[in-house]
Amino acid sequence: MSDRISVTFPQDESYHGVARLVVGGLAARLSFSFEYLEDLQLALDSLLANGAYQAGSDVTLELVVEEDGVEMCVGPVTPALLRDLERPVDESEGVGLGRLLGTLAESVEIESRDGTEWLRLAKRNPARGVAAST
Repeated sequence: MSDRISVTFPQDESYHGVARLVVGGLAARLSFSFEYLEDLQLALDSLLANGAYQAGSDVTLELVVEEDGVEMCVGPVTPALLRDLERPVDESEGVGLGRLLGTLAESVEIESRDGTEWLRLAKRNPARGVAAST
């Protein structure tokens, strides 16, 4: 069994805090560790700060709570973000977005929805037994 939370907000930076509050509130409700919460929020912040979403559109954040973790989906994302994720890591350029997200989540996937691309991150929490029933 899983719970699904979805929030859509304007792309204006002043609303990014709302998305962080949703993630933080969910983590608190489920008693996730501080480190787990930090990973989720850093991944979300990195996407939002990177202008990952398509210009002129709202941003949708979806969280799916499962027994062993959370899936976070953000979209729609830009083709530029997709190129950044697929670009090989060049140490001289620092840590790229793809490498950062790959470090913070167990999986990073692109999915198509209604002609747009979305980014799905899965963050497992082996310390949690049953997340959705608390």
